[in-house]
Amino acid sequence: MDVDLVKAAFAVYVVGVSLIRLLDENEYFRLTAMKKVYGRSKGLLYHFLSHVAVPFVFAMIYLCRGIVSLSAF
Repeated sequence: MDVDLVKAAFAVYVVGVSLIRLLDENEYFRLTAMKKVYGRSKGLLYHFLSHVAVPFVFAMIYLCRGIVSLSAF
């Protein structure tokens, strides 16, 4: 299996876990800390960007690289 596909699978896993934790009724320590420091809306935005959006972008990049490397053979 290509390394980029493994990285993409891991990034998708991180996105999934982060979304589940973000949408859960119990708030986790990092989200609560970000809300206290930056306020509610900015704290949620920064948490979403750092824990969901950025890993999702990496997942798409590595998935595309993995598909391209598989098609080269």
